[in-house]
Amino acid sequence: MEQYEDRTALRNLILGVLLGVILSRFSLGSIFMTVPVLLVCPRIRKAQIRIASFASLLLAVVGWTLIENRQILGTEYWPVVLVSLFLPVSGIAGAVVWAVGADYSKSSIRKFFWACIPVFVLGLALSMYFATDASKPIRTALAEGILYYFPSDYLNVDISSVLYAVVDMMMLFFAPLGVLMLTFPIVTADVNVNRYNEEWQYDFANMKLPDPYVWVFFASWAASLLCYILSGVPLWVMAVCWNVALTMSVLYLVVGVSILVAFARRRTAAVTVGRLVILVVLVCFIPVVNLIVILGLVLLGVLETWFRFR
Repeated sequence: MEQYEDRTALRNLILGVLLGVILSRFSLGSIFMTVPVLLVCPRIRKAQIRIASFASLLLAVVGWTLIENRQILGTEYWPVVLVSLFLPVSGIAGAVVWAVGADYSKSSIRKFFWACIPVFVLGLALSMYFATDASKPIRTALAEGILYYFPSDYLNVDISSVLYAVVDMMMLFFAPLGVLMLTFPIVTADVNVNRYNEEWQYDFANMKLPDPYVWVFFASWAASLLCYILSGVPLWVMAVCWNVALTMSVLYLVVGVSILVAFARRRTAAVTVGRLVILVVLVCFIPVVNLIVILGLVLLGVLETWFRFR
């Protein structure tokens, strides 16, 4: 019976990898390409098999991307392909740490923090490279590559100057963007796997960062603001400060959602994590309201350091 279950789980894992590769070909689907594998991983007992499945997904996604963009690889626009691989590569790296971390801890916040580490490191490395003079040809090629797909005559407006400025600013948020994009598949998979697990619902509703982390949050934001006030600050210093500040904001945003779940479940246990997360995501599509909600959740997570909300 046990062998039959192992074979079934392994077959489902292979199907999950194939489905993940297919999802990676779609703009929105690429965010959730690790979800099929994450859904099956809890049934796989050997960590080596879980790691191999994510490695297969990574090779397939990278290989398909390179083949699909082979015409660009031989031109000066090749950096577009390199940058486009950041999110899938970092997302898969974070997902495999999350899946393997289940063997060592059942705490959601601890596993999530571990999963964020490789994503943050990759994002910070890319941001620091973008902050150097050596990356100027790549930044120029990236902007021109995007303009190649969206020329001015197609949009009926010249966006080249704005686009160059946006590409230069990318050095500020590679790491937090990667962490935020990692959050969606992890939460989606965990909500589905544990939708009937009351213990997990309780754990999610009590996610909390250690108190000393709040000083990293304030210090990084203070340093980020000083980078704009003071002149002559190296770009790589600005990149580090902003990436740390925004990444800490994403972490406290997750904690804020957890507090919101605790508030709701205090009134009725009928409110599940999945329903509330979907509601928060839908609200975030509403202009202006989304900014208020996001800032409110981050502030809620930070204030819990001094105020006992749960």
